[in-house]
Amino acid sequence: MPDSKKIMENFEPSEITANFFVLFKDESVSIDGWISLDLTLNKFISRLQGEIEYCWGEEYANVDDYFLFYIDIDEKNNLKEIRKEEVYQEVRKLKDIFIVALHKEIKYRIIENLPSVFDWFMAYS
Repeated sequence: MPDSKKIMENFEPSEITANFFVLFKDESVSIDGWISLDLTLNKFISRLQGEIEYCWGEEYANVDDYFLFYIDIDEKNNLKEIRKEEVYQEVRKLKDIFIVALHKEIKYRIIENLPSVFDWFMAYS
């Protein structure tokens, strides 16, 4: 039987991963977990869409209904929007990466105003 503890000690992932959280417009339904950060923003958005579709179904998986953010730990844990490829590439270089996708009907941009996002972030940061 393989020694899984030893395998995990020697495991070095070659991909960049992030902790992610998706919040639906009613703020009572969410998805969270780990996700691989693809080389480009478009590929990452496609992966995120797949996660939403897998968890909630195709009718909720329109990524145009969501804003994509990362939590800027250095600036008091504010949400910073990821719209451009350059920003996405900078996010990929961060040590601790927290990605948040919020439905466009949610107007808050400070995690303290989003209890489910705040609780998730505090649990993993």
